[in-house]
Amino acid sequence: MRFSRRQILGGAGALVALPAFGMIRPRHASSEPVAAIKRLLVYFLPNGRMPATWVPPEVGAEFSFPPALAPLAPLKADMIAISGLYHTSAKMSAGTGDHALGTGSILTCAPYPDGSLHGDISMDQSLVKAIAPATRFPSLQWGAGEPMACDFGASCSYTQGISWAGPKSPLAPVISPLTAFNQMFAGSNEGATAMEQEIRRNSLESVLDYVLADADSLSVQLGATDKLKLDEYFTSVRELETRLTQPAGECMSGPAPAQGLDYPGRVQAFNDLIALTFQCNQSRIITFMIENGLSGRSHPFIDAPGGHHGLTHGAGVDAPGQLLRLETWQAQQAANLATKLKGLLDPDGTPILDNTAMLLLPDMGDGGLHDHTNISPVILGRCAGALNVNQSIHYPSVPLGNLYVSLLRAFGVDTTTFGIDGVAPLDGVNLT
Repeated sequence: MRFSRRQILGGAGALVALPAFGMIRPRHASSEPVAAIKRLLVYFLPNGRMPATWVPPEVGAEFSFPPALAPLAPLKADMIAISGLYHTSAKMSAGTGDHALGTGSILTCAPYPDGSLHGDISMDQSLVKAIAPATRFPSLQWGAGEPMACDFGASCSYTQGISWAGPKSPLAPVISPLTAFNQMFAGSNEGATAMEQEIRRNSLESVLDYVLADADSLSVQLGATDKLKLDEYFTSVRELETRLTQPAGECMSGPAPAQGLDYPGRVQAFNDLIALTFQCNQSRIITFMIENGLSGRSHPFIDAPGGHHGLTHGAGVDAPGQLLRLETWQAQQAANLATKLKGLLDPDGTPILDNTAMLLLPDMGDGGLHDHTNISPVILGRCAGALNVNQSIHYPSVPLGNLYVSLLRAFGVDTTTFGIDGVAPLDGVNLT
């Protein structure tokens, strides 16, 4: 059988460099319940957390908020405070400083033998592979930090990124809010009027329908094996249609972030972009680093001058007070975003935060001790009823990987393992 040049080019245009989305052809309205739009947001916090000011002293539903955690108090009903997780991969890795050991495998639970580029797939990318989200971007990696000195003996990827597509495949975060904005909206004719964008979408739909009609006419001439291939072709074309023509939902991008924002302005801009991304359904899986691992950033705007890393080791006139103000400020930024997500609604009227698992993820326990045995993350959001919120839980020496088993299961992934040490979900975290 001979194929026309138009058919070959049409197929190539639909199949090249596409992620593995599912079928996303819009369905007509029906009385069947619509599955909730579940989202994952990993909000990375560098240089550990001081347990005395971060970890609730109580367990159960009646728990208090130490000062660094206090900004999250209004979100108590949507919160799981976790402590005591053992970061096995950090303890097993070698050949680098402790910040590379902590940050480099905090989301992979995969040890590495030296400072060269190793790594393995991170939890967020495992989720991408498992659920194949039908969004324009399967996942996004953002960060408000800037290029900086790397940890002793380690690839910079171990402290300046947390997301890995697989072994030796780190996903570097976009660190400019304007670049992140253009990443989402420039491909949809940034600045074009609503009418111009509608014309663009209709034109692309016409082209894609024409390609599909060409391919459909071939199906009667194909054998069973080739028909299966043709079905894959149809799927790929429809996936392409979504990526190119999907409008941004019932939301507007608004003005682009300004260039040259200071650090607090960048954090605020990224918070706004994360909320906008979820509201517009551009992506459902995001990792955000409020700063890099081993961050030495000074925070004079909150009366916390001196490098963050140095403050964890007591370098400062009032190092404990400065560090407390810094960690409290970072928690406030996460709380601001979670509160914003609580006020934005999905199409069914459910708050976006209710359908989200927002993981506040420190890379260590006590940063001054380089402690990898008491990781204390916080989960905000209910993940569409899959998470057992409004509680504080302490797990003495339970593997960090078990947290990721719980989160994967909250998204419907049938697994009991993750990384080097995840062997079961955390007791009490999952409802479904």
